[in-house]
Amino acid sequence: MEIKGTVQLKGKPIADGAMIQFFPQENQSTEGLVATKNGAFTLPKSNGLKPGKYKVTVSLGDGKTAVNPVEGGSPPGPGGGTNIISKELVPSDWNKKSKQTVTVTKEGPNKFDFDIP
Repeated sequence: MEIKGTVQLKGKPIADGAMIQFFPQENQSTEGLVATKNGAFTLPKSNGLKPGKYKVTVSLGDGKTAVNPVEGGSPPGPGGGTNIISKELVPSDWNKKSKQTVTVTKEGPNKFDFDIP
């Protein structure tokens, strides 16, 4: 099934590249991962989900939280300079500790809009 929807974070469309993941909760053989663009997402039918209940997680990193700052001209990357570990911008009850669920149906329309406080 094709899955569509929108994601708002604190009342505004979530930034491009936020990852929306659907984890099967009823032994379906499909799960989905899709990135947002302009606060919207579409998981095409060819990559879509089978009917059933799915846990939903949303993740968006800041892309700029540095770990292992560069020392004395070391090259970037593992064992060298700065490694970037993103700070999660989405509240944990929408990602690591998510209890958010959706039910995908054969009849559709399978449009899900998420408003994250």
